[in-house]
Amino acid sequence: MKKFFTLLFGFPVIVTAQPKFGVLVNGKMSLNTKVNVAKELGVSYIRDAVILQKWSGNDESTDRFINAGFRIILNVNWGQVPKGPGKKEPVSFPTDTVQYKKMLDRVLDKYKPEVVVIENEETTKNYHTGPIEDYINEVSAAITVAHDKGLKITNGGITNRDLVLLVYYDYLERKMNKEAEDFARRCVKPSLLKNSEITNILDKAKKLIEAYKDLPLDYVNIHLYEPVKNTAQGTDESIKTITPGAQKEMINYIERITGKKVMSNETGARTSSPEVVTGFLQQLSQTDIAYVIWFSGDGEGGSVGLQNDDGSLRANGVAFKNFIAEHNR
Repeated sequence: MKKFFTLLFGFPVIVTAQPKFGVLVNGKMSLNTKVNVAKELGVSYIRDAVILQKWSGNDESTDRFINAGFRIILNVNWGQVPKGPGKKEPVSFPTDTVQYKKMLDRVLDKYKPEVVVIENEETTKNYHTGPIEDYINEVSAAITVAHDKGLKITNGGITNRDLVLLVYYDYLERKMNKEAEDFARRCVKPSLLKNSEITNILDKAKKLIEAYKDLPLDYVNIHLYEPVKNTAQGTDESIKTITPGAQKEMINYIERITGKKVMSNETGARTSSPEVVTGFLQQLSQTDIAYVIWFSGDGEGGSVGLQNDDGSLRANGVAFKNFIAEHNR
C-alpha cells in the first residue's frame, strides 16, 4: 500500500494507493458460468486474451465480459499454444514487426483495454520459442501502437521462478550474503539452484530486466504464487501462512532495477487454504503493486481455483470474495 501526502485545507494528509483486483476464471465451464463466477467474486477487472493470428474482427469472450461491465486486462498473443497433456507446442515470437503492428492496430481499434499485455510468460519454453531479443523487439513495436492510441502496456509476465533467481543473485552481487541466504531459505527450492540450465535462465531474465528498464513500458508485469517455493500441490490445506516478506522483496527488486511500477496479471495459490488466500491478498494490498489479477483455475503449476466446475465457490473462493468486499468498502 503506497502512502503519499496531499493537502487538505492546508494540512498534509496521507493518501494510500490501493491495488486494483481482478480474476482470470479458468476451467471446464461455459462462458456464462465464468462471467457469473467473476460477478460472485465481486471484482471489477478481468484478464482475457485474443490471438492475433486468429483475429477475425472480434472476440466472443472479451465482448461478453465487456458487456457484463468488467474492465479488461487484455493479453494479446501472437499464436495459440495447444492445450492438454502433451499437446503444448511453443509459438515463435513474431519477427516481421511491420506486419505485427498492423495486426495489433486492428485489435486495439476494436478494444480499448485498461492495460495491453504482450504475450504470456515470455520466458516459459512451453509457450514460446526463439531468441529473447525477438520478444523485446515485439514489445517495442507493440508499445508504439498502444501509446499512439493512448493505451497502457506491459510485458507478458516474469515468472515466479525467474523472480526468485533474480532477487537471490541480486543479493549476492551486492555482497548481501546473509540476505541471500535468508531469501533462499524462504523462497528458493534447492533443486532450482542445481538446475543445469540456471545460467541460461538467469541470463535471459536479466536481458529482459535491462530491456524493461529502457523501454517506455507503463508497468512491469510479474507472476506471483504462494507458496513461493512451490512446496504445496493441489488441495493441500496444511499450509496456513504465506512466505514472510517474499512478495515485497520481489516487487521492490523490480521497482528498484527498472524504475517502473509493478503489476501482476497472474497471481494465485498452490493450496486450497483460505488462510493463504486472505494472507496473500492482505500482503499485496500493502505494497505498491498496481493490479492483482488472481488466476482461478486448477492444475497450472499446482494452482488451485476459487470455484468448482459448476461455478460454486470453494472455501478459498469465499475468502477471496470476503476480502474483495471489505477492500471495496
